[in-house]
Amino acid sequence: MEEMTDKQMEVILNLVADKFAGCKDMSEVKKAIEEIRGLAKKDRPTEKNS
Repeated sequence: MEEMTDKQMEVILNLVADKFAGCKDMSEVKKAIEEIRGLAKKDRPTEKNS
């Protein structure tokens, strides 16, 4: 498993922060969380492919 660099972590955190910055209420926050989790699941390699 590759280690994440500080720069990669900074980019990810900024993307997440930007996503939440646009939210006007909790329903938008919940939607943003679902979208972020969906991206995380899509990008993560599965056990079968390893």
